[in-house]
Amino acid sequence: MSAAPRVAASLRDLIGLMATERRRLGYALCLTVVAALCDLIPYGLLYLALETVLSGQAVASGLTTLACWMTLALLAKYALYTVAYLLSHQAAFALLAHIRQDLARRIAWSPWLWLHRFSSGELKKIIMQDVERLEQFIAHHSVEMMAALVSPLFVTLFLAWLDWRLALAALAVVPVAVLAQYLFMRGMQARYAEFEAVSADLNGAIVEYVRNAAVMKAFQQDTASFQRLRTALDAHSRLIAEITRRTVPGWSVFAVLLGANVFFILPVGIGLHTQGSLALTDLILALVLGSGMLKPLFKVVRFSSEIQEIRMGVARMLPFLQWQPPVQNTRDMPQPPVIVCCDQVSFSFGHVPTVRSVDLSLAPGTTTALIGPSGAGKSTLAQLLAGLLSPTSGDIRVNHTPLSTLDDRQRCALIALASQEAFLFRGTLLDNLRLGCPGAGDEAIATSLRVAQAEAFVNALPQGLHTSVGERGVRLSGGERQRIAIARALLADTPVLILDEATAFADARTERAFHGALRETYADKTLLVITHRLHAIERADCVVVMAQGQLVDSGPHAALLQRCPLYQRLWHRQRASQRWTLAVHPSHPTVSHS
Repeated sequence: MSAAPRVAASLRDLIGLMATERRRLGYALCLTVVAALCDLIPYGLLYLALETVLSGQAVASGLTTLACWMTLALLAKYALYTVAYLLSHQAAFALLAHIRQDLARRIAWSPWLWLHRFSSGELKKIIMQDVERLEQFIAHHSVEMMAALVSPLFVTLFLAWLDWRLALAALAVVPVAVLAQYLFMRGMQARYAEFEAVSADLNGAIVEYVRNAAVMKAFQQDTASFQRLRTALDAHSRLIAEITRRTVPGWSVFAVLLGANVFFILPVGIGLHTQGSLALTDLILALVLGSGMLKPLFKVVRFSSEIQEIRMGVARMLPFLQWQPPVQNTRDMPQPPVIVCCDQVSFSFGHVPTVRSVDLSLAPGTTTALIGPSGAGKSTLAQLLAGLLSPTSGDIRVNHTPLSTLDDRQRCALIALASQEAFLFRGTLLDNLRLGCPGAGDEAIATSLRVAQAEAFVNALPQGLHTSVGERGVRLSGGERQRIAIARALLADTPVLILDEATAFADARTERAFHGALRETYADKTLLVITHRLHAIERADCVVVMAQGQLVDSGPHAALLQRCPLYQRLWHRQRASQRWTLAVHPSHPTVSHS
């Protein structure tokens, strides 16, 4: 799946998205054609009335009949347009709901590494703004465009019926107006593409600013201090000003020329009337119809600029909509006890290697601790083992079955990952917990909360498990969010559990209690623990030391203290840091080393 969408989708792609609502849209467009014809009927009736009056044969009953027919034509026009718009809006809203649901489903199953290339602002723009533009196109533009095209066509045919020279005079300004518009709009395609990119960047900057508003307020900063947002706003403003300067002159010339066709119709009509080939009533009707026949083309031109934005929005959706979720695997899933093995696994972000030739085995019912300095590749290896990333080379196997051959459902049933960045959805604590196991009973939930050391603070809440956590769990502290995320992972009841700094916000006592309860309650579970607090992994069955993407050494804690220099440095550095205390003297507090 390519990360870069095409600059603009073709009209075929755009029409293809509307396939499910083709019938309803077809009815709407047919009704629009009939409504546009009804819109011209009053002019024909007015022509008959004027001809009757000028001939001196006016009869009140005849004029009344014409007035009734005119009223019926107007009522029919409004009724037909109402039904057409109703059908187009129904089609638009049904299609928007379908596309958004489809996008959400496909995004949920998209490869994590590929999806990570999009900012949250870009994804928001695709799902909300780009899809919303389709509503304008389907609900409004489809009907308006059809009316704008068929109305001038009907008038042109009527003028040609009167005299073909009148039709040519009415259309004489169109080529000149189109040429002027083209000359002024040259090169604007690139500007519109740039505008979309700048808008996406601004969306991302706004989302980032809103998410970090609390931090900005804590340091008394405003939008002027947030460099990315300020830069994005300036770029957006400059580009809009430039586009306006480029498009306004061309639009003005186009509008003036389209309104000038009456200066061609009038002399031609007078000449034909003088020659006796055109009646006075025909001339009046030609002037009335011809002077306004090209006004609907304003909508066509305005829509042509909007269609570029719509096509680029569709181009951004297509990589998601065209991606097919993996077919559910029918092969048997590995059954516990589960052994996870890495065989010469390497991984690179672009051209930067982060994991190099790793050989690792996680035996059933054991605890393996993975430690190392920041940037050693520990979290990347955890994501590889969880199936979120695919190795650049090498293989990961679960009971001799390649992890890559398992679908997401099977991987999630075998391996659970709880990371430092605990994400909670808007809803209650119970909603977030049952995400790991929708059918979890009260006893299982209570056990997972007890092991995760979350039981006490949950019971202290007025509404307990039914407490709303707010968006992204904002009503809980960082440590509380992590404990709920751990409980959620435990509820999934997978044979393998990976804890990637999952207790980073917990104090040492809570962390020790958690690891003790975890090993006691889930003795058969295979654990991979990543932590910087080495005291928490002293009792691990195996400690694996990692540096610069490679495994340096592995073995029990005591053995590594004897033979691994890196592990010795990490251990003694942490032990030394734990001996620093804050000593308070009568005159002033100082930091001392006890």
